[in-house]
Amino acid sequence: MEVNNQIINEFINHLTPGKVIDLQLGSTSIVRIKPTVIGIDLGVYLLVKFPSKLNPADYKDVLVEGTGVIVRYILEGEHGECIAFTTTIQHVSIKPNRLVFLNYPTRIENRQLRTYQRERTHLPAQISPNQVNGKLTGSCLDGYIVDISAHGCQFSFRPGEGKGGIKKCPVYIAITLMGMDEPFLIKAHVKNNRLENGHILVGIMFDESSLEKISTLLDDMAINAD
Repeated sequence: MEVNNQIINEFINHLTPGKVIDLQLGSTSIVRIKPTVIGIDLGVYLLVKFPSKLNPADYKDVLVEGTGVIVRYILEGEHGECIAFTTTIQHVSIKPNRLVFLNYPTRIENRQLRTYQRERTHLPAQISPNQVNGKLTGSCLDGYIVDISAHGCQFSFRPGEGKGGIKKCPVYIAITLMGMDEPFLIKAHVKNNRLENGHILVGIMFDESSLEKISTLLDDMAINAD
């Protein structure tokens, strides 16, 4: 879709330093690399750093000024969108760092990734890799569900000092709904996590064995909202 500069800037502003993007080199090429965003000069260029493990000499035929490229990246969180745009290489710097300047886009395309609409919420919850007799055991993380759908949710918690995110692994989620004596215990899988505003946001996919229980939870949420 063709959009004005303000909307383009809103999408581009999500490309914060350190974010890894997918870069397809050449309009007819299948050469793809994953550089890291270094910075942005709004309306002028996007600056990315070439992956250190790759040899620029292997890409000398396409890593040149004027080469057409396709940039793709994911907006996580509540957005759930794949963003893409075409542009050209403005400049390539090999020393002291291997940097690529990309011309600022004039057109942005976005595509919703989620098949199921997520409902914004603030449900108290805990997650743990273990449970016994329907109750979480071991080291539990306290937080809350910030959005939820029939197939997944996003769990937020504030990490302790020196602690980071959660590895991709099976987990159990205990979700507390107002008026219920016992929390809903859901079997799920951690798919991704990221740090945002001092909180770790964890992307979670529900296990197929828990989908009926999630349907009941969503129905109860709708009743309580009414």
